[in-house]
Amino acid sequence: MEKLSVIIVDDHPVIRHGVSSVLRQQPDMNIVGQLHSAEAALPEIKNLKPDVAILDITMAGISGIDLIPYIKESSEDTAIIIYTMHEMPDYIHRAFSAGAKGYVLKGDEINDLIAAIREVKEERFYFSRNLPHALVQQIMNGNGTQGPLSGLTAREYEIANLLAQNMNPNKIGEILFISPKTVRVHRTNIMHKLGCQRSNELLFRLRDYFPNIQ
Repeated sequence: MEKLSVIIVDDHPVIRHGVSSVLRQQPDMNIVGQLHSAEAALPEIKNLKPDVAILDITMAGISGIDLIPYIKESSEDTAIIIYTMHEMPDYIHRAFSAGAKGYVLKGDEINDLIAAIREVKEERFYFSRNLPHALVQQIMNGNGTQGPLSGLTAREYEIANLLAQNMNPNKIGEILFISPKTVRVHRTNIMHKLGCQRSNELLFRLRDYFPNIQ
């Protein structure tokens, strides 16, 4: 029997090692990588092309959700599961809009994550049983969210996440391979959409929208 190849991307070593140790006990699963950041994970995923990638959301640098399009570009057959503590509808909608197949909460039983891996590999969706049924139905029906960041484009959302980490345009440009000038243009658009007059006001607002960002 050919085993499912799985890669884990999470900035908490306890989570990485704990999940890995449990999955290694499954006869149909093989852990091919444990990475602490999106930047470290992308070349590994591009090279290994795993069957399933398990991603945390809030990591330093590029978030798990923002990593999804890069994964789909370099390894389109890799099924993606978001494994997180966040239950905010905006996160969930954006994850599935970006291409995730599963969404599991870290408060769920580990057997739920195991089930999710098997489900998404069969090209089926998997939702945590602790997500509101109405929200799951919205996603399955393709309805969008009206959250505070729903008006942002994918690129603006990506930059907003990095701004919330107090990164300057030069650093953000380096991470996203765009010019600092382009970052500033996006920042201005984000400020306008969120009704902020000053950059420090934007920073405080974004820190409310991106909880647990260090």
